[in-house]
Amino acid sequence: MTGPAVALRMDDVGAASKRNEVYGITRLELGGLRVPFPGNLLFFKYLPPIKRWGPYRELGERDWGAVLDWLERHGSRLTVGVTAGWVEDDGSITPYPRKFPEASRVVRSGVDRGLLEVANHGYTHCVLERGRFRPRVFSGNRAEHREFYDWLPESVHREHVRISQEILQDFLGRKVETLVPPGNVLSRKTLKAAAEAGLRYVSCLGAQAWAPADGLVLVDDRRVRAFHDRDVVRGGIRWLEGLRVGAPSGGYVTVREVAAA
Repeated sequence: MTGPAVALRMDDVGAASKRNEVYGITRLELGGLRVPFPGNLLFFKYLPPIKRWGPYRELGERDWGAVLDWLERHGSRLTVGVTAGWVEDDGSITPYPRKFPEASRVVRSGVDRGLLEVANHGYTHCVLERGRFRPRVFSGNRAEHREFYDWLPESVHREHVRISQEILQDFLGRKVETLVPPGNVLSRKTLKAAAEAGLRYVSCLGAQAWAPADGLVLVDDRRVRAFHDRDVVRGGIRWLEGLRVGAPSGGYVTVREVAAA
């Protein structure tokens, strides 16, 4: 590969935020002005083009097969941020491999083939306390779909990192070394928990703002081309083809490879 390595990273796999993070447009552009609009009221936030995020579906077995084929054709590798637990409507949590067994088998095969790196993208991707993750009637809930806020107790950071590591490493049969904090939200509590759990790399927007971090290599998104599973759900493999514009001559690599370099 010539030139600096660039990682390719897809986030939100296995995250129930794709079902529960619901909010809409709250400003309209009219004649150069930003006019208030009640896009979070009642059902408005579910309607295109008002809705801004969910709901949308999880990537399935065929989707993953097509992603792996695309990576192989273009000599690239991909880091996949997997949220280890799917938050059910009642607040219970189902591990990703049990919730999506067919898709998860293809993800594991991608890791075995050297095409994918699975990164830890949290345990829940949201705040569970008092059901704050659920959609609301009169407002959006985007802020509740971040997991590692500094105001959460240190015990929550440790528990969520530990459990998600256990689920993912048991599923893959190998170490998971990269943390991708949901929504680029983290704190010193998160970094400490990550190092204690054996993680080595942290990949997110503005990662260098947290340097130095004992025991961790911080990989800023300046070295990463990051996107979401939502992009592939909506645009399919045709959307992935757009990533070839500006791609490194030797193909994309994983976050772990960029960090090691």
